[in-house]
Amino acid sequence: MAKDFFKWLIIIFVGLWIVWFFTGGPDRYTSKGGTFIEPITPFDTQWKTYGKKITVITETTKTDESQQIRTDFEKAQGLAGVSFYKDKVFLKKGLANYSDSDSEYLIIETDKNNTGRIGVSDWSIESIMTGEKIYIGKATYLPYSSKVNTLESIFLSPGEKIYLTTGRSPIGTSFRTNLCTGYFEQFQNFSPALKKECPLPEDEASFITVGPNSYNDECIDLVKDIPRCEINTKTLRAGLQYECQTYIANINYNNCVDIHKNEENFYKDEWRIYLNRETELWKNSRETLRLFDAEGKVVDTITY
Repeated sequence: MAKDFFKWLIIIFVGLWIVWFFTGGPDRYTSKGGTFIEPITPFDTQWKTYGKKITVITETTKTDESQQIRTDFEKAQGLAGVSFYKDKVFLKKGLANYSDSDSEYLIIETDKNNTGRIGVSDWSIESIMTGEKIYIGKATYLPYSSKVNTLESIFLSPGEKIYLTTGRSPIGTSFRTNLCTGYFEQFQNFSPALKKECPLPEDEASFITVGPNSYNDECIDLVKDIPRCEINTKTLRAGLQYECQTYIANINYNNCVDIHKNEENFYKDEWRIYLNRETELWKNSRETLRLFDAEGKVVDTITY
């Protein structure tokens, strides 16, 4: 009987070993003392865990992780919140590294292939290095000399640019350039210099040089000697033809505007905007500047 008992005992142990081996043996997860999962209720979708933490990988988990990776990458690259106007409007260094506030300027330029005007008055520029931030503001669409000028929102057409100067305006206001603004250069300094595109006084339709009502030869010579975009500063002879004296006295910016403001090419593609600061605004080197749209989204970034 004892012999049979030990025989059956050996057979049972061998059978249990065979079952244990074919169900995983030493490689079974439970043999390593890992995390155990206990359902809270039969109908609950959550789990209470103890021991080591495990993660159940699902398609939703993969999607969430992928999205987080993209978001982290965008933030690292400064791409989060990219503006609709990216690659349509550009920020350029200009003379941002100049130490004089009246000569320090940035350039904002629109792509010539844009299909419409872009409002930029509520846009801003911020230094990533110093935290200094400014808003572009408004400007006078058509400035007049010795008059109060009304400020309006700025809209940039394709290919137009802004010279954004840190200092004060030589004429007291921000403005859009036009056919006649070269007159401002005669007694003021602009950075960069205004283009002198004014019509020559001798080429104006009202300057008659032929016929019974023409100006005399002395007058014609005097007018031809007056440089483009400049008023006369020379003393005129007392006996000079009266009509000539009147004509020369009207060679100036305001009169130029009155004559040409309705012409097709009167307005130019430049704006001069002034921030009215007494000291320089941007670092001379190791600077990073960002242009933001009205929604606070990044339009462009420059580093120098």
